Amino acid sequence: MASPTGRVRYMHPELNRFDASTDIRIRYVFGPFTRAAHWLRFGLIIWFVLSGLYIANPFLIGSVTTPTAFNFLQAHVRGWHVLAGWVLIALTLVRIYEFLFVKRGGGLGLGSEVRMWRVLFDGRAWRGQAAYYLLLRRDHPHFLFSNYGPIQYFVYFVVYLLLVGVSLTGIMLAAPYLDAGLSGTLAHWLDPLRTWLGGLAMVRRVHHWLMWGIIWFSVLHIYMVVWNSVRGRTMELEAMFSGYKAEE
Repeated sequence: MASPTGRVRYMHPELNRFDASTDIRIRYVFGPFTRAAHWLRFGLIIWFVLSGLYIANPFLIGSVTTPTAFNFLQAHVRGWHVLAGWVLIALTLVRIYEFLFVKRGGGLGLGSEVRMWRVLFDGRAWRGQAAYYLLLRRDHPHFLFSNYGPIQYFVYFVVYLLLVGVSLTGIMLAAPYLDAGLSGTLAHWLDPLRTWLGGLAMVRRVHHWLMWGIIWFSVLHIYMVVWNSVRGRTMELEAMFSGYKAEE
């Protein structure tokens, strides 16, 4: 699609022709960086889950008396896990900066997404979105001053709190193996938090709890995106590939 807005038409399944009544106006909402960052975060989460499970239970290990490649696999997996963590932290910081300070059109100031906070206090928006998800209304609700419904806005806010929490606990867990450089410096600053949590054992447990929250969000997010794209024809799934989404 060459233009930022336009129309798409759905093929009529029985008459083998385009039905003009099913035209949907579309607009360009996600740029290349946003889409690339989204899929990179998706890949990172998969890696965190797989590598985290192995770090917690290193089932591939050789004999302690016979040197094998598996003897050092735990260290390699942990190293790549930590490196991926720094990539996630960078992406999270960029996304938070975009949320707080990037206005519609790319200018700097009070971010356009921050201005959408009013939807959280709109009772009509809450009722409309809840009714839509509970199959009590067919049409997707329209929100006058927000790209997100109140449920979406609240859940995304919680998810980024989870990302910040899992990043901070991850830094504290990496510090014993990387006691110099940025990891060591940040971990030193986070010593009061580690003490308040009760030591590294509790930090590790909290790290796992936060990651499980992100996992459950990811599963629910995928389900709701597909469900909205199919039932509401919002093109939310397609938007993360093409950048174009159906106008409400």
